[in-house]
Amino acid sequence: MNPGSCLVDDPGVANLQLLSHAEQQDILLLQQAILESVAQGHDPLDIINEVCRLEERLLPNAVGSVMLLDEDGKLNVYAAPSVPPEGVERLRLLCPGPNSGSCGNALYRGEPVFVSDTLTDPRWADLRDLAVDFNLLACWSMPIYGAGREIIGTFALSSFERRAPTEFHHKLLEIGASIIGIVLERRREADNLRLMAKVFENSNEGILVTDAQARIVSVNPAFVSMTGYSRDEALGQTPRLLASGIHDQVFYQHMWASLLEQGHWHGEIWNRRKNGEVFPEWLSLSAVHDHNGVLSHYVGLFFDLSERKAAEARAEYLIHHDPLTDLPNRLQAKNRLNEAIARRQDDGEGVALLYVDLDNFKTINDSLGQAMGDQLLKAAAQRMQTLLQSQEMLARHGADEFLLMVPHVREPRQLTELASLLLNAFAAPFDINGQQLHSTLSIGVALAPDDGDDYDALLQKAETAVRAAKEAGRNTFRFFTGQQGGQAAEQLLIRNGLHNALLRNEFILHYQPQLDLTTGRIVGAEALVRWLHPEQGMVPPGKFIPVAEESGLIVPIGEWVLHEACRQLAQWREEGLGDLVVAVNLSGVEFKRGYLVESVTHTLARTGLPATCLELELTESMLMHDVENVISTLQRLKALGVRLSIDDFGTGYSCLSYLTRFDVDTLKIDQSFVRQLHLGDQHAAIIRAVIQMAHSLDLATIAEGVEDAEVVAFLRAHACDQAQGYFFSKPLPAEDFARFVRQYRAVL
Repeated sequence: MNPGSCLVDDPGVANLQLLSHAEQQDILLLQQAILESVAQGHDPLDIINEVCRLEERLLPNAVGSVMLLDEDGKLNVYAAPSVPPEGVERLRLLCPGPNSGSCGNALYRGEPVFVSDTLTDPRWADLRDLAVDFNLLACWSMPIYGAGREIIGTFALSSFERRAPTEFHHKLLEIGASIIGIVLERRREADNLRLMAKVFENSNEGILVTDAQARIVSVNPAFVSMTGYSRDEALGQTPRLLASGIHDQVFYQHMWASLLEQGHWHGEIWNRRKNGEVFPEWLSLSAVHDHNGVLSHYVGLFFDLSERKAAEARAEYLIHHDPLTDLPNRLQAKNRLNEAIARRQDDGEGVALLYVDLDNFKTINDSLGQAMGDQLLKAAAQRMQTLLQSQEMLARHGADEFLLMVPHVREPRQLTELASLLLNAFAAPFDINGQQLHSTLSIGVALAPDDGDDYDALLQKAETAVRAAKEAGRNTFRFFTGQQGGQAAEQLLIRNGLHNALLRNEFILHYQPQLDLTTGRIVGAEALVRWLHPEQGMVPPGKFIPVAEESGLIVPIGEWVLHEACRQLAQWREEGLGDLVVAVNLSGVEFKRGYLVESVTHTLARTGLPATCLELELTESMLMHDVENVISTLQRLKALGVRLSIDDFGTGYSCLSYLTRFDVDTLKIDQSFVRQLHLGDQHAAIIRAVIQMAHSLDLATIAEGVEDAEVVAFLRAHACDQAQGYFFSKPLPAEDFARFVRQYRAVL
């Protein structure tokens, strides 16, 4: 078998219509990354480790692993780049069976196994301690097949949260297991090349044996099948019988020199069959000596590379093209644009990049279905292609976005005319399966060298410009301007940095003490996230929190904050620091995602922190959307024993009728009122009113932003329960906070 040929029938290419458009893109990008490594001939273990890492990125909070069967029928870890060594050791010599986890079951049953809860599923009975020790809460495993469809191992994704796989996850596992099987099979074939000199009549590869004068004395059936020459026709001939005429004399001289001097030669060669067809083959030649060391024979072993060449051509195509539209993909667009910029003569000509976005595509795709969306994308690509000149290149950037590279730009008017041409072309509807679909374009234009001198710079500027076009009402184009770029560039840097910050453990928590105003004791702390950038130093929360919320990254950041705050307080409790409560801020994005209660439950279970030691801070605006669902969520949190507070009270809706329905414990008086207390009676009256109202509802109050003794005295005089602020302490790193608590003496 030629394993490379499997790439033509890659399971990830089939049935993509079952997935969402975004999931299709993730699958295609995963294929592209893997196929690129395979096509470049990387080491098999490196490729398989990369497959694990790529799939881990598509399934956050999970790790990938590959286990292979040994000669005794037991499983051992072959690749698991994100699993600690102690975990790998615990899995050594795993016996397949009905209770030996997902991978043991996949081997035992000969089928994929999906376990959504390892702590209760009987199939994990023998590995329950492992699941608990390493917090493996779900595990999905797919058999890996060899060339003969025998199971040789498993590919698994193990999750740190309970979850069931979607069709997208099934496809990830199928693709991973299929590609890993191909890579392992290619490794096996490479090993066999060193053994082929000993293999003869029963080999599937063609073998010929010559005497010392290079006359053929024997051939095997595979030789006959591949070359078309019968045994009788080949005997007595020399290997020149198969010469294709493609290689020159120098090629054969080097081959014979290696064979005579080193005793062997191997490489790719083109030969000719009896019917005249020229075909590629991998040939391995060895010199055989008798017991006296005298040369007696030459052995040649070869296999047909035609299928592999076809697979490599397909792989190469997929690396550089979009399979839906057959347009160049972003990788080829990058290469071609950089080449065009490098060739640009210093004669005033420029190279432009147009970022073309199909307006309202998501609405069409969601309402009419993915199949109609795909047809629209293909039709849109074809319509744009008909308007372009030969040196201009249209590429698919992803989803509903295209890139248009235009070389030899002498003046901006060329780009204005081209953009207008594209916009006018999309005034006419598309006839897709008998339906008239209307879609316009938003176009952003960036020009080298004015806006940048490489692909990445121009892409960033063109993206900024297309956003400006969308903000202008869509169905228009905009050139990049420096004013657009300033804020966008900063946000882009922050967004890109946030992607890496979690992976690189760049986030830290500072803790600001909260004091009981009656006793003066420290009763808790507010956990405040800080970003310690390796180059920029401490990034202010006001800079990165809005970007994190806009991009959705606030969810994994919030989960990290919740876990780290609970873990730290649990540790402090073990160290005897006292009965403290840690307050964690929630964002509206986290609250709306719908699995907040599960996340809190899971975190408390993992860290061992009592629920009564955790306080979640919510804003008024967060609570006023979908009120009934909010009330249900708050009730479930309270049922856990978690404390709830409303942060920045008085700055949002402050709807008292709803406040009576929210099952909260504390109102936080916003620091804007506290800090302006000295400005007049109005702010004092607001604070008094909040305290009185809270107490009438049996709620506690805490004032934030306390910075001087006069404010403390005022708050005590009006029975405010707690306070925090720089008068007591600024937010402190964990180690400093612990030291502060141990050394603190009540000052009230």
